[in-house]
Amino acid sequence: MRRVLLSLILCAQSASMSAASGHVVFHTASFGSGRSVSLGLAGGGPARDPAFDFDVVITLSEFDGGGTVIYRDGRRHEASVRCVSPAMVRINSADYMVDVSARAGADWKHDLWAALCSAPVS
Repeated sequence: MRRVLLSLILCAQSASMSAASGHVVFHTASFGSGRSVSLGLAGGGPARDPAFDFDVVITLSEFDGGGTVIYRDGRRHEASVRCVSPAMVRINSADYMVDVSARAGADWKHDLWAALCSAPVS
């Protein structure tokens, strides 16, 4: 049931992202001179592999110190996310374990997992 609810949330999120012509940012890393790189969700849905919960498309954008986009990666970066233990993110064929106790912002894989898997379910 949780997987179905989370799938509905992700699909609704994807629809609202498309309507707003933007992406939901799940991680931002800041660098010297005020530059930052943001990772966002451009879409997704239920995973094709039953060992995972979601398949998503990640976007990458770089901003200058004033918030102006200076680079937007046009490629599709696909990932799969597993919510239950052992939590993990798969990029291509590499599996990365997720430390679910990590603090937000410390690791992009944790932040992706948290954006998809820690949504409140009532």
